[in-house]
Parts: sequence; structure tokens; C-alpha cells
Amino acid sequence: MPRLLAAAVLICGLIGLPAACGFAAEDPGTQSTPTFKETLEKGLKARRPEEFAFIAMVVTKVDKGVLPRALVESTFLWARGKGSLAFEYFRKGLTVRAQKMGIAL
Repeated sequence: MPRLLAAAVLICGLIGLPAACGFAAEDPGTQSTPTFKETLEKGLKARRPEEFAFIAMVVTKVDKGVLPRALVESTFLWARGKGSLAFEYFRKGLTVRAQKMGIAL
């Protein structure tokens, strides 16, 4: 029976009728990759307006080439391991690391 089901799935897929055969067709347009800004906001659990403002400023500096994206990403990954204080660690850690590179945040 599993071979029969696999054959049915294959045939329905080949003729382009997965929905007609009882299988939900996935629309690749319905899923989108989160933006860099959204990843930072959600990953750091930003809640306050000043947190969103700091993230927006960081993303702008990355987009303008002032702040290396790799620096932000590595700081983000480090801060996420700090639990509920992830955003505070991110802000402080990124500020210190950026200053060492001569970049003011």
C-alpha cells in the first residue's frame, strides 16, 4: 500500500494537480524570510520604543556600510544566550565592540 500511495503522489505532482488529488499545494509566495531588522527585534525580544529605535539605528548603519553586519550578527548570537536580558547584553556588547573599531553608536 505505501508504494501505491507514493505512486499516486508522484502522478498527481507530475500532472500538476496536487490539490485535486487531496494534497495541499504549497504556495512559495506565502512564506517570506524575515528581514534583518525583524530577526533582531524578535530574537532579542525587543519591547520598548527605545529598543526598537536602537535596532533601527543599527540596521541603518549596517545598510550604509558603517557597521559590519558580521559584528552585529556575532553580537546578536552571543547576546541571545543571555536569556531575558538579551537586548541589554546586545546593546552594551555591540556598543563596546563598535567603539573598539572607532564606530560610535
